[in-house]
Amino acid sequence: MALDWGICFQPFAYTGRSTRFVIEYSAWNKPISTLGLTSYYRFVKRDDKRRVSFSLPEGAAKRCQIVNATRLVTDHPSAEQFLNDFKSANPQVTNEYIRYYVMDDNGTDIPIIPSINDITSQTGINEIKDLGTNILTLGVIGSAGYYAYKKLWKKKGKKK
Repeated sequence: MALDWGICFQPFAYTGRSTRFVIEYSAWNKPISTLGLTSYYRFVKRDDKRRVSFSLPEGAAKRCQIVNATRLVTDHPSAEQFLNDFKSANPQVTNEYIRYYVMDDNGTDIPIIPSINDITSQTGINEIKDLGTNILTLGVIGSAGYYAYKKLWKKKGKKK
């Protein structure tokens, strides 16, 4: 069984921050077993978000172009093995109760954020604040330049 990500146009390498393969079981309200899952690299179980994840090796994720959006995907065998181990440790949790995806290790996939709940890290919040600050700075500089241009143009026009 290979992980099915649907139609993916123009996959390209995702470079930069590390990524995590996530299994979310938010539709399942009973406790789950993590037997065999804790051996994966940097395994994390988040009971508040009802998900388990592990860090993928560097370069294992690709950004996938889907019509007018992008998302992170992986074809690394450890992700498929993690999903199989989760299903064997929790046979009562069927496919209807889980979803799996790849996300940035800091909790956000910046170009397209799947949901506001996935902004979990301080890094993601800081990136959004920096973007707002940069836009504000550009607006102030542009306004000052426009104002200076208008003042100089008016003075030049009065001399004639």
